[in-house]
Amino acid sequence: MKWNKIFFILVITVLVFIIYLTTLDRKIYYLNIGDSITMEDNNYGLLIKDYFQSKNKLEKYVSEFSNSDYRTTDLIRDIQDNRKVFSNHTNISLKNALIKADLVTLSIGTNDIYYKITTSSPRESYEYMDQVLVDLEELFELMREYCKEDIMFISYYNCYDDQYNEIFDYMNHKLNDLALIYDIDVIDITNIMSNNTMENRLPDKKQYQKIYEQMKHQIDAHVLKKILAF
Repeated sequence: MKWNKIFFILVITVLVFIIYLTTLDRKIYYLNIGDSITMEDNNYGLLIKDYFQSKNKLEKYVSEFSNSDYRTTDLIRDIQDNRKVFSNHTNISLKNALIKADLVTLSIGTNDIYYKITTSSPRESYEYMDQVLVDLEELFELMREYCKEDIMFISYYNCYDDQYNEIFDYMNHKLNDLALIYDIDVIDITNIMSNNTMENRLPDKKQYQKIYEQMKHQIDAHVLKKILAF
């Protein structure tokens, strides 16, 4: 009799858990990290956040880890040090945010490139780019220790003279190779930003909209599809 009672309780517990899983309204924890491109009004992160909200699928939006002067090594150090920020009335650590995130969008490394190409010879520039790529691989590996879900990386774009196009093509080619290894989606914005200059380096409202639309295609195909299938 005692064992029948235990078995009955176990069955009820399992059924309750199954009902919970099938009725759970899962939502998206969205982490937006990056340099100056992530910090402007109407940036793609805010557009993505609004999109999730319109579908009642946003659990949390975290953008406080972004910094206009961010470099790849800065983000590596922040993850290693488990930097903490205050977001939506809560203290959040970067490692915890990466673990919880269903989607991470990332823009990093542009400051590294711009810093070097106008002050160095072509040979020195390429040597420096290779070091940036070493740092980028370290960053990808570190992020994947904590984030097992979708990561989208914004490609590099040239706001300087056309003479630097080859360097940016080189960087984006290597970026795509690394992204394949670490299962990261690259959002190519080269054509969207092709007419920008250093005086107008950041995307305008229309360009942010185009970047968002390109990202939305990936979000619908991967992020939301997984959430809705849960």
